[in-house]
Amino acid sequence: MKKIILLFLSVALLLSACSGGASMSASGAQAWLDQPVNGTVLPLGVFPLKAHARHASGSGITRIEFLVNGVPVGAVDTDAAAPLVYGEVNWNPSSPGEYQLAARAYAADGSSDSAPVQVCVSNNVSEAVLSPNGGCGAPEAPAAPADGTAPTETLPPDKATEVAALTQTALAPTALPPTFTPVPPTHTPVPVDTQGPEVKSLFQTPNPTYYGACSGSFTMQAAGVDPSGIASVQFGYRYETGSIVGPGYVVNGNFIGNATYSVTIDNNAGGVQGRAMDTLGGANGVIRWFVQFTDSLGNVTFVTDQIVQIQYCPG
Repeated sequence: MKKIILLFLSVALLLSACSGGASMSASGAQAWLDQPVNGTVLPLGVFPLKAHARHASGSGITRIEFLVNGVPVGAVDTDAAAPLVYGEVNWNPSSPGEYQLAARAYAADGSSDSAPVQVCVSNNVSEAVLSPNGGCGAPEAPAAPADGTAPTETLPPDKATEVAALTQTALAPTALPPTFTPVPPTHTPVPVDTQGPEVKSLFQTPNPTYYGACSGSFTMQAAGVDPSGIASVQFGYRYETGSIVGPGYVVNGNFIGNATYSVTIDNNAGGVQGRAMDTLGGANGVIRWFVQFTDSLGNVTFVTDQIVQIQYCPG
């Protein structure tokens, strides 16, 4: 007997959700109670209230609220992007008696209540059953038809198609995002610069140069490049004649463009008895000069033994 009652109640719950239990407001919201159905006799105690809702635009329901005799007894927030939403709360009636239940669907443009459901709470039942006359005086549901089949209801084609489509969409599995394995960035180490600058060219003028009564200017030039950048360029020189070698002098080169550095010296620097005279003493000889390039990492290139003739100019 109990199995027949449960089968009859399950069919009645499904048919109530799909047929006349929903209402549509001007806002487009629609709600219907799935459980309990109209005429159910409930035992005194906690009972789950269940409802579905949707919106005429296809989505937009934000909350389902449950009402008992017009008083809210619980609510569930829903996914406004879903075409069909579901809510469930537990209701614990305080005493036996007849109650009117409803579900209310909320959307941004308003709310709508489901069709009311009349139920009875009784101490005479231990589980939910259907009352044959809708009252509290008959706790047992009517027996199943003689042929053993449960009562059925044929839905209009448009309503059946609509409910099937909404249910399929609501229960469709959520697609998993594609897996992504991050690829670490490739890194090619930059080789460390351990080489000194590359010397491109050396130049000197005039050759021969003079000292004494004549003008004694002499220019040294050098061009060089380095991937780390040139930090400094220094020129060194000294006067020599035969076995006589003068002291060395160092001068910082001046950048003149096109990777070239230059310095001009005065052979008569220090007066008539200048540097060239101090070493050569009126004789002819040579100026031996060198250049040193240093890059920004401290690497050095040294080029020496550049020679230009120097002659004494009497007068």
